[in-house]
Order: sequence, then structure tokens, then C-alpha cells
Amino acid sequence: MDFEKLEGLRKRLEEEQKLRKQAEQQRDEAKQRRDEAEQQRNEAEQQRNEAEQQLKRQTQNTTLLEFLDACHQHLFLGLDVQEDKESSTKGDPANAEQKLRPDHIREWTNFPREQAKIWKALMDADFVTERHFTPLLVLEDNGKDLRQRSLSSELDLGYFERQTVETRVASVVKQLHKNPPLRETFQLKGDVAFENHANTLTDERIPATDMSSLSLKTGPLRRSGRLAAKSGGTSSLSAATRQESHQKPRQQRLARPKADQFCVYNKGSSERIPAFIVEYKAPHKLSLAHIKAGLMDMDLDDIVRLQENETPEMICRRVVAAVITQAYSYMVTGGIPFGYLCTGEAFIYIHVKHEEPECAYYYLSVPKEDVGESTGWTADLDGDNRLHLTALGQVLAFTLRALQTTPRDSGWIKWAEAKLNRWEMVYDDILGEIEEKDIPASDFKPSTRSRDRYLRMSPVKTRARAMLASAASCDPSQHISSSDDDENSDERFDPNTPSRSPREPRAANSSSRRAATKASRDTSTRGAVREYCTQNCLQGLKTQAPLDPTCPNVSVHGVNRHRLSLAALIRRLSKQFSPQDLHPDTQLGCKSLHTNGTRGALFKVTLLSHGYTFVGKGVPAEFVGYSKHEESVYAHLAEIQGLHVPVVLGGLDVPSLYYDGIVQIVRIMLMSYAGAPIARAITQWPEHRDRMIRKAEISLRAVQRCGVLHSDLIPDNILRNSRNDQVMLIDFERAAIPEQRTPLMPVPSNRKRKRVDQSAKSQRESVAFDREFRRLRNHLF
Repeated sequence: MDFEKLEGLRKRLEEEQKLRKQAEQQRDEAKQRRDEAEQQRNEAEQQRNEAEQQLKRQTQNTTLLEFLDACHQHLFLGLDVQEDKESSTKGDPANAEQKLRPDHIREWTNFPREQAKIWKALMDADFVTERHFTPLLVLEDNGKDLRQRSLSSELDLGYFERQTVETRVASVVKQLHKNPPLRETFQLKGDVAFENHANTLTDERIPATDMSSLSLKTGPLRRSGRLAAKSGGTSSLSAATRQESHQKPRQQRLARPKADQFCVYNKGSSERIPAFIVEYKAPHKLSLAHIKAGLMDMDLDDIVRLQENETPEMICRRVVAAVITQAYSYMVTGGIPFGYLCTGEAFIYIHVKHEEPECAYYYLSVPKEDVGESTGWTADLDGDNRLHLTALGQVLAFTLRALQTTPRDSGWIKWAEAKLNRWEMVYDDILGEIEEKDIPASDFKPSTRSRDRYLRMSPVKTRARAMLASAASCDPSQHISSSDDDENSDERFDPNTPSRSPREPRAANSSSRRAATKASRDTSTRGAVREYCTQNCLQGLKTQAPLDPTCPNVSVHGVNRHRLSLAALIRRLSKQFSPQDLHPDTQLGCKSLHTNGTRGALFKVTLLSHGYTFVGKGVPAEFVGYSKHEESVYAHLAEIQGLHVPVVLGGLDVPSLYYDGIVQIVRIMLMSYAGAPIARAITQWPEHRDRMIRKAEISLRAVQRCGVLHSDLIPDNILRNSRNDQVMLIDFERAAIPEQRTPLMPVPSNRKRKRVDQSAKSQRESVAFDREFRRLRNHLF
């Protein structure tokens, strides 16, 4: 083969190799393109999946732990306090004048353990992994809105707390109520309601003054004589007048809750029970620096005594003590063991023990410091975190603890009031006195045993049982709440705390406690929970008729006939309401029903010696006239009492009786139990609706035949008693009784005009009665 052929073959071979390489390269490039396309498709798919997952996470309901974390991150961290005091509301945050005050303020060292018990009960349930709560996306949007608003008043703080705490706690409790085991554990009625009572049982003719301290004006502040003298000014009262005012005994009347005070209720469909008190203080009025400098163990006999050359810390202590006193007084007069103060930045939790009302126990929570920018929570349920230290986490556990309690009765309140002193110090402008002084910076952290202990805990995880074993080892009880006696084990005198005085040894109080226990046993049989007496029973008491054998309390009323007359019952009840020997378990036989109208509040009243049990409608001093008018109307309706209206036994002036800490009751009208609002019965038994409405119409016609115009015939004033299926009308304080007419007789000619006028008047009254009858039908149909 010649050279040319070989060269040709070599070139073809090279070309073929080159072509093969190009083909392989093209195949490789095509494969790479396919792989890249596949990778892009996979990445796009992954991005779509991640986006879908992210959207799902953002829009799906959250679990309890996700909810707590998100509320802290998106809502609470949006807290912004208005620094410009010229644009903030003015007013004294610490006016505790004449309020019941504690003798001592002590650290609540058992607070961490009690909160941890709540978290244990929650974390042991599957509830924490269920999705019931607001989605993350909604919480993020709510947080953006919150960040548009700075806190410059109590109104701003109230709005912020509603968005970040109140409505969030309510949503958790509502879901917990749907879980039968947890509903029973926490004794939930259905919901929690934050209610302000600044205008409860007030005369609508008198303008409300509860917001008077909230003003953007920068006019001169009212000052005490001491401060005025110090600044070279003049006081509005002369020294002699001030001295005289301090020497005169003051008639004590309960100041109504202010616009920044709330009572939180354990609320069900047919009842609501006060659980705890909340008081808001704007952070520009009571700063974190004031709280940290002033909150410590205190003896108030020293605090309320003015001294020369007081340090800023001493003045801060007095401010904090006065603020605590405001909430404490509401708690004691309401018989409510728990409460907290909130400035947005800080929460001061307060507890008053059953046998130690003279001491207010406190725990300080500062969520932003305790938690930081992150709660440390991840999806790992066993990981350590700080969810329990968030504002929502603390208030939620505190709420669930408080909902398990019931208010202390009127006897305890009377006993506690007799033991306590009142704050007697002019408290004007005291913060103004220390504004320019050297208050410790807000990053100063006073040491508290309880707070330090709780910061080290992490109860919001599934391993909480092991973590709590040591903390709860000294408590053999399996019930979630601890008793006051159990709390006492951790509240004893600490010799390393110089401001705390040692308590009297327990043995020193043993005799008084034994006496109180004996007195409690002596009254326990008489103070047993009783059903209401029947209408016939109380009617028979008034007329001295034979006993009603169907009355649930007939066995203690007498034999065949009533042993007491009505007058004797009133006298005994008056004496029962004013006991001489007071102790923590004193029984007055008068229990608040936590229900009120516009002018009266309801109580369940029992004459302990004879078991008579009925309803008392109590009124404050400004409504005594209305109460007496209502008694006269019932007297006018005597012939239909027990049939169409309740049996009324009369009225009684009462000393020192409080309605849920809201108002002081001075007179109480005694009447038979008439039932529950008819609207509730109609909802429960709709098949009997027409029959119940007919009974209501019959009762109204009976009242009108007696010549009485009700004038306030709303559904809540129409009651049905399930025991006897009677429908009765109540609340006659607005009722009108037209002038009674004499029977028609021959009229002289010169009096015919008067008879024509009387006829026209009767026609107008008939129109009013018919209008009221139609109004009843409109309300019920």
C-alpha cells in the first residue's frame, strides 16, 4: 500500500475520531443540559414545595408552643414606650389614699413552682401538639400594626395588652375548655372575660370621673403641702386645715375600680366567677427604673412615714408600695387571692393568702429581659427554651392557676378589713419629686430568689415531668394547685434578707388558729350550702301559715309552722351580718352571685340558724332611694307575690358588705329566688317557647291589673324558675304606680269636667300598658 493511501486512511481515521469525539461531546453536553434541566426542575419543585410548606406554616393554625413563640416575636417585641413626656398623659399612678393596705410586702418565692405545675399539666397532654391557634401570617400582620403605635397613656397600654395578652389568653382557654380532661383539671367554665367596672352600679346622671387623671394638658399639678413648702409655693390647704383633716375620722367608702383596673372572670353560659385582678400603669408614669429601685420586701409602717432627706430609692419604694396597694385593696374587698400589675415592660404578680391578708406577696417578671429577642424554642419538644418567661406564657399559666380558685366570702372580707390599716398619706406628685434624681438605670437587676430560680427552669417541654420531680418533691399532693399552707413552707423568714423581719413562731399562733378552726366547725353545719326556699315557704313565713313541705330547707324551719316571724328573721339576719368574733372562716350567710344590673347586685342570703335561703338585691348608697321605691312597689303587688313576682321579705341596712370589690353595699332587699332569665330557658327548651311566653304575658297582665307600669321590661327582668315552671317579673325600681282611682259614683254637674279629665288620664294609662305588653312580645318573639 503506497504512502498516499496510508495517509488518506489516517486522515479519515482522524476525522472519524474527531467526529466521534464531537458526537460524544454533543451527547455529553446534551446530557449535561438534560441534567441541568432536571436539576432546575428539581430545584423548582423543591422551591415550590418549600414555598408551599412555608405558606402552609404561615397560614395553618399554630400549636400552643408555636403560638407562644410567635406572639413574643411578632407582638410583644413591638412594645414602644413614648419617651416624650410632653406628649404623654399626666396623672399620679400611685394614689392609694384611704385604700386598704398590707402591713408587709414580701417576695412570692413559690411562684416558679406553682407556674411550673401548670406547665406540667399542659405538657403532659396531647393538646400542645394540636393546631388550634392564630396562624403566623396573621400574627405578623398584627405585629406590624402594633409597631405603628407608641405607648403614651393607659389607653394605649390597654390596647397593647388586649392585642398581645388578653385576647390570646382567652383563645387558649376557649380551646382548653373543649378538651374534657384539661377542662376538669383547670376547672374551666368556658371562657375568660376581662371586664372593667368603673361605671358599674353608678348613677348615670353623675359624669364618670375615672379617666380624669388622663390628660395631655401640661398645667400645674396638685401638690402636697410638704412638696409645696419645699418648692417655696403655697398649698391650697392651710397647715391648720391639713392637721384638722388628718384628725377627723373619715367615713370609709369603697372607691370604685378605675378605668385601668380589670376583673378577670371564669365565665360560663350561666355563671361567671371572679378569678383575678389586673391593673395597668402606663410605663412613662411607672418606669422600669422606678420598679427595680423600689420593689423589694417592705414593712409599710416604715414606708408611709415621711422622713427628712429621703433617698430616691426610698421614694421609689413608696411609689411601688402605693401602686401595689391599689390592686391589693381591690383584691381584698373582692375576696380575690390573685392579681397582677402591668406596665407593658414589667408584670408584678400579687398573691394574698387566706390566713395572712396583711401580707402582699409579689413576683416580678420583665419579659424582654427574661426572654430576649428569641425564646430559644425550636420544633424539638424536648429542647430547653424560655417560652414560660414570655409575657403571654407567664399570664397564661397565672390565669390557669387563678381560674381554679373561688372568691373568699363576705365573712373573710369583713375579718380581713378589720385587721388591716388604710393608706393615710397625701400622695400627690411624688414621682415628680424624683424625676431629676439619680434613680438606678433600668438595666440594674435586683436579685430575687424566685425570679432567678424561674429563669433557670425550662418547664415547657415533654421532659417536664423529670425536671419537676425535684421541684415538687416536697409537695405530696397530686392536685395541680397548692394550698396556702403548702406555700408557707417556702415563704419563711430568710436571715440573709435584712429588710425582712422574722415572723412569729407558728406555735404562737396555734391557739388562735385552733379557736378559728373550732369556730369554723361550729358554723359549718349551719352554713351548709342550701337550695333556695320555695315561694310558698317564704309567703308562709310572712303570713305565719303552715310550713311548705316541698321546701328543701323545711327541716330547720320548725315543726308544722315557722318558728320565726318575719320581724324575728330580719333581726337575726341583721345580727348575723355584724358578728363580734371575727376569724378567717367567719360566715355571714351572704355570698355574691357575681351578677348585677344597672342599680343593684345579687347575693345569695342564708339565715344560718334556721336555713332560710333567698336572694338579696344590694345597692350602694346612691341607689337607696330606688331600692326603697322598689320595696313599695312590691308591697303594692302583695296579692300576686309568689305567683307572678317574687315574695319580698323587706329591706335591711347592712354594714361593710362589698360586691366583688367593685362597690360598697349599704342596703339589701330580701326576696325569693325567681329563676334564670327566660331567654336562656327558651334557648335550652325551644319546644316550650310559646308556653313560656304565654306565662310571661299572664304575669305582666297581673302586674298591670294591680295598676303598676313596669317601665323596664327587658328579657333579663323576665325570669323562669325551673323548679315550678313559674315565670316572674323582677326589677321594679323604675316602675310607676298611677294614682289610684275611687269607684265611679254620681258626679255633680260642676265636677263633670274633672271626670272627663280622669277618663282621659285612664285612657293614656291604658295605652301605656298596651305599649308595654307589645314590647314584651317584641322582646321574646
